[in-house]
Amino acid sequence: MPFEKSLKATLLVLLAASLGACLPWPRERSAYADLCQSEYQFKVPGADGKKTIILETYLYDHAAQYSDRPFEQGVSKTFPGETWSRRQFYIQLIAYNKGRIRPTRSSSGEAPIPILYDSRQAYITFEDGSQLKALPDVYLGDNETYDYPMYYEKYARTSPYDINSDEVHSRVPRITNNSSYGSVYLIFPTEKFNADSKWTINLGSMDVGGQKVDLPPMKTCYQPVKKWIGIEPLMRP
Repeated sequence: MPFEKSLKATLLVLLAASLGACLPWPRERSAYADLCQSEYQFKVPGADGKKTIILETYLYDHAAQYSDRPFEQGVSKTFPGETWSRRQFYIQLIAYNKGRIRPTRSSSGEAPIPILYDSRQAYITFEDGSQLKALPDVYLGDNETYDYPMYYEKYARTSPYDINSDEVHSRVPRITNNSSYGSVYLIFPTEKFNADSKWTINLGSMDVGGQKVDLPPMKTCYQPVKKWIGIEPLMRP
């Protein structure tokens, strides 16, 4: 019918105009290094059977990544006598017993099991075999926007520290690797981390309700450049 033909023609014109207003746009996300494995589970004996302990480890706030934004760590510090900031390498730890009550959301769930961690045992092994120890304190994370350490004295906690405490899990930012539980951070005084870094992070062990739990060495893996073609508006804002 004439009306249907006219409608189809109009839609085709609108579609062509829409496509014509967009351009293929080469996009590229640079290479980076990341942990080869991020999540670990451990079984520990308890009074009413075995409990599952979950440890999540991250180098970046993956929830904050988008499009071609490069993967970068988000903490730096200006040292005495210097006028510029140096990036500091860190690892994020999110530790909890499975089903643990979430202090920011509800009053139901499993009671927390103390998970004591001493950052003085943590160190990095570099490619050449040399080693670097972590700072002696554990640092709380941001509780507002992103996952990154609050690298200030008021947020430092003396080791050993209960990384499954309500203080930790009450601090959950909006854009985070885990929207249910908070995190702590270990900071290492080096700015050398890059895409080609082949490091091994040795965390040592945790004390879970009086039980020693050994943590496996955590290696970093190369993540290659990613390229793709995106469709961008001709008139970009």
